[in-house]
Amino acid sequence: MGPFFKSIRLHVFCWALFITYEVFLGFAASGKAVSSFTLSDYVFHYIVNIVFFYVHIYFTYPYPAEKKAPSKYFLMLVLILAELVCYIAAMRIVAYFLYQINDPKFEFVNMYYIRYVFRYIYFTLISAAVYYAQTAFKQETKIATLENERINSLLDQQILENKVIRSENAWRQSQLNPHFLFNTLNLIYNKVSAISPQIGDSIIMLSEIMRFSITPLSSEGKIKLEDEIEHIRLFIKLNQLRFDDKLALNFEVTGEEEELLINPLLLITLVENVFKYGDLYNEAAPASIIINITGSILSFKTKNHIKKRKVSSHGIGLTNVTERLRTYYPGQFEFFYEGRDSVFDLSLTINLTANDHMLHN
Repeated sequence: MGPFFKSIRLHVFCWALFITYEVFLGFAASGKAVSSFTLSDYVFHYIVNIVFFYVHIYFTYPYPAEKKAPSKYFLMLVLILAELVCYIAAMRIVAYFLYQINDPKFEFVNMYYIRYVFRYIYFTLISAAVYYAQTAFKQETKIATLENERINSLLDQQILENKVIRSENAWRQSQLNPHFLFNTLNLIYNKVSAISPQIGDSIIMLSEIMRFSITPLSSEGKIKLEDEIEHIRLFIKLNQLRFDDKLALNFEVTGEEEELLINPLLLITLVENVFKYGDLYNEAAPASIIINITGSILSFKTKNHIKKRKVSSHGIGLTNVTERLRTYYPGQFEFFYEGRDSVFDLSLTINLTANDHMLHN
């Protein structure tokens, strides 16, 4: 049973209790037998009162409440007086038809108007009490809801900050001692460059890639986009040297990447995905990595044929990328990928400046 029908059932139950209470109270006060009143007397009497009760609840009180003081009080007074006139007229008409049916000789006297006025005031006070009780309950519920939303927002913010801290710690923990690293690479370069310039070039590129890995993060926990793109260029060039420039791969960058920041190692993870699972020896259908920057919007797309030889995968790379996007760019990215007909397509669009202020306030 839906909320609407539950509400109707509650109203019917409350009115049944109220009418039962009034009938027995009237019997106890007047000593008249209940059977002395006809069923039509009760039915039409309570229909009129119930109708005006709900008119008060859903119109007479809420409508003026939307106005500014003191006009709302004046408007409410006007509405109540107009309702009183309508109420008396309705009760007069009901009484006329009932007594014409039950007692054609019945004469209407002024005393009945006084009864109607008191009856109207009685139901007006009851409806006012119910209306303001409902309003107070709704207000308390709204306050409680807002407080819960505020607490959930604080918890989400705390979770976000914790994820950022963990990401930064992982970044720093992954750094090698720079002096040891570069001294070792420099020693190896000096030993082999005279024998094989190609190997020497590979060592230099490897050195640049490793230098990138220890580049300090910005205050937002990010790096320059141009550094991330340069990292991708070096990675591709190093792999081309590794495979004697036989890899079928197109890499394009358009737009201005200066002054933009990005979460580190985000794009390189997607590039590594191309090298791991893509068929890079198909010259008829080379793989592609396309980067476009328009203002603060970064578009990153890859397309490649999938290797026929299956490569073991646990799907961790793309899952981690998705999680990091949700952490650093909530609501500011679109990430889509699918493999169909042996072709893997990936598309990522990010607004790179939308959420920088959220990370390290």
